[in-house]
Amino acid sequence: MGTRFISKERLKEFIKKLEGEVFIPQKLEDTFRWQRYPTEFTLEGFRTIFPPKYFFYNPQEILKEKQTNKRTVIGIKACDLRGILFLRKVFKEGDFIDPFFRDDILIISADCTYTEKNCFCTLLNDNPYPEEGYDLNFSELKDGYLVDIGSERGEALVTENEIMFSTVDQQQIIDRDMMRERVIKEIEGKKIEINGNIDEGKIIDYINKCVSCSACTNICPACFCFLLDEKKDFEKVRYWDSCQYPGYARVAGGANPRKKLDKRFIHRIKCKFEYSPVRFDSRGCFACGRCISACYGKINFKDVLQSL
Repeated sequence: MGTRFISKERLKEFIKKLEGEVFIPQKLEDTFRWQRYPTEFTLEGFRTIFPPKYFFYNPQEILKEKQTNKRTVIGIKACDLRGILFLRKVFKEGDFIDPFFRDDILIISADCTYTEKNCFCTLLNDNPYPEEGYDLNFSELKDGYLVDIGSERGEALVTENEIMFSTVDQQQIIDRDMMRERVIKEIEGKKIEINGNIDEGKIIDYINKCVSCSACTNICPACFCFLLDEKKDFEKVRYWDSCQYPGYARVAGGANPRKKLDKRFIHRIKCKFEYSPVRFDSRGCFACGRCISACYGKINFKDVLQSL
């Protein structure tokens, strides 16, 4: 749908024009966290500490009709955007349509300008820049941003604020492509191919470090398991759940096919690399590396996958 340019000075003016709630990354030492605008912000760097799936799929919510404010999330990185697209397949396509998963949020994504030590998207043949699923995507240059238009909503937004945008020259495209190539080269390691035939013996040392805390699944931008509870007046409440909890697979009568830790650990890998490709035509891991950062057992999931 085309590409435009916006200066860094004009960007703040553009953000002020957005309606409803606006969330954008703020840099905190060597990390990035989501903050409600107005705030100091940046679009540089890599993904935030918490995934943006929190804006689309609440960790705890009462399942009833409710008013929702207009919302824009700015600065979503490529791994997280792929996670959101995956969750859309889970909740908004096929036989099961979830009316509570928000697909009305305006998505303004951004290229990674450098990586975090646990990032490994290129090892799964992904790129550290968004390629689809955004309304607008921002690629940072020295004096501003190239803005790729990815939807009719994004195009309408640019048209409404045409005075803030300018045409793009070939040198800006070259500079953007050079930046992307540089970031790709930052991620080292061999390509990872998981064929579904998981040999437990190759990863037994990693399994023994697991403490079933579920940090890996709660911080994952693509995990989607939940359970339902009933509160007063028969209100249904949905909570995030985790396949790493000992009681996750327990059924009526107390039987539990994944009571043992090794079964749960391997199930997580199979879910992402074997079951999800069959069910949703997409793997369920997008190599953000958050599970590595969050793991109490200091398990490097990238190493686990490469061992397989």
